[in-house]
Amino acid sequence: MRRLLLLLATVVVTSATAQNATLQLTARRDSVPVTTVVPVQQAAVTATDTLTAPTPAPTAEQYLSHRERRAERARQYAFSIDSLVATRSFAFYPTAMQAVPDGEIRLVYADYFYAYISPADLEVHLPMERGTMHQVSIINFDADGVENYVSAKFQTQWNISFSADDRGKKYDFALVISTVTGQTELTVESTDGAMRYIGSVGQRIRER
Repeated sequence: MRRLLLLLATVVVTSATAQNATLQLTARRDSVPVTTVVPVQQAAVTATDTLTAPTPAPTAEQYLSHRERRAERARQYAFSIDSLVATRSFAFYPTAMQAVPDGEIRLVYADYFYAYISPADLEVHLPMERGTMHQVSIINFDADGVENYVSAKFQTQWNISFSADDRGKKYDFALVISTVTGQTELTVESTDGAMRYIGSVGQRIRER
């Protein structure tokens, strides 16, 4: 019996020793550094299909044929001339001049010539031929408004007339404006003679 008890005690001690060895071995194994890989979160990417994606719906103007588009542009241009004349405030810019009735036609290259017409005032700065030698001078005056202003439209043409006074000298003005081509003919008559100018009308764009 005594031998049996000694044998059992030996087995228990041996088991405990084996367990301690296992724990030590596990501790040594766990002490080795281990690199942990963490996945990176990336922002979502939006992809656009430029090949099969539907195109925007065409506008009403895009449905027009080339002929219809040209006609529409002409209509809009005529409307812009009508609107400008209706304001009674616009500018005339000359590109050519001629002494009436049979003077030489001269081109006007200087861009500082104009006539500014409005109900409140009139500004005139235009070249003019004087005398039999056709010397070129300048009409340059301001007036507080215009007199006898009359405008009438016949088909595609505006006819405008008015008068102004500069220090006792009277000037008569007559404008013929085409709503198709934009060509504008201005005739200025005074005691010094008459001049005819060819140009266009538009908004005032130059300094006074």
